[in-house]
Amino acid sequence: MFNLQQLETLVLCVECGSFSAAARKLGKAQSAVSTAIANLEIDAGIEIFDRSTRIPTLTPHGKRLYIQSLNLLSQAKDIETMIHSFSAGVEDTLTIAINELLLTPAFYKVINEFYQRFPHTELHINTVENEEISVQVSEGKASIGFMLCGDILPKDVELGLVGYLPVTIAAAHNHPLHSQKSIQLQELKSFRQILFTNMHSPWNIHFSSSVTTTNNLSTLQSLLQLDHCWGFTPNHITQNNASLKVIDVDSEEKSWLLHIDRVVGKNKNAGQAHAWLYQRSVTMFEM
Repeated sequence: MFNLQQLETLVLCVECGSFSAAARKLGKAQSAVSTAIANLEIDAGIEIFDRSTRIPTLTPHGKRLYIQSLNLLSQAKDIETMIHSFSAGVEDTLTIAINELLLTPAFYKVINEFYQRFPHTELHINTVENEEISVQVSEGKASIGFMLCGDILPKDVELGLVGYLPVTIAAAHNHPLHSQKSIQLQELKSFRQILFTNMHSPWNIHFSSSVTTTNNLSTLQSLLQLDHCWGFTPNHITQNNASLKVIDVDSEEKSWLLHIDRVVGKNKNAGQAHAWLYQRSVTMFEM
């Protein structure tokens, strides 16, 4: 039966262009390389190289074997790297529980860095209701969580302020208020408010007499595009939705800022991936 070392010799012979060049690359005698290929042909029961020419060339079977050898050796390398990674203390899986509003471009940038650094860690990203995030972390259902700061301090977890979520008032481009040069906050009460229930803040309350509530971010964006509707919306949502536009209220010169907390369990040993994400999270929500 063939082994990986034989397949590595085959690949090297093809890439180097000859048995002698492969032998020099390996630091072996050419006879050793020729013997290795001959034994592979015996084990496989096929002719891999056509030796009728001055420089041996792959037969049709040899070409297929070469391509499959490349794939198999690549997989073997991945397995070797994965085993080394796990033995060094890198987790095989990691779960993030996060408020849907916090899936910002900066968050995804950090996640992309995570992929490069921990390619063999299976990552689970679960969007969870804000008040349930700390519960999932404390119960071990999530390794780390990211939530908006609420009125009640969660128990059995450790919190850390890692950033802010800028929020403004948004509405469709054809909203009547966009045509005004000056807009007072009280004027919003005349229009239907779309209230996102998963955004905890003292001012994210029933402000208008006509209100629609939703806990789904996609639904929030669709409702805001309807006639005469408005809502408090994270800046990254408004900026990435061409159908929405910020309503500039005279008395509000800057965005509202919601505190973002990192949530981890108490007294739990963290692996390398968790430790890296914990440290990197301080830049995860940069404005």
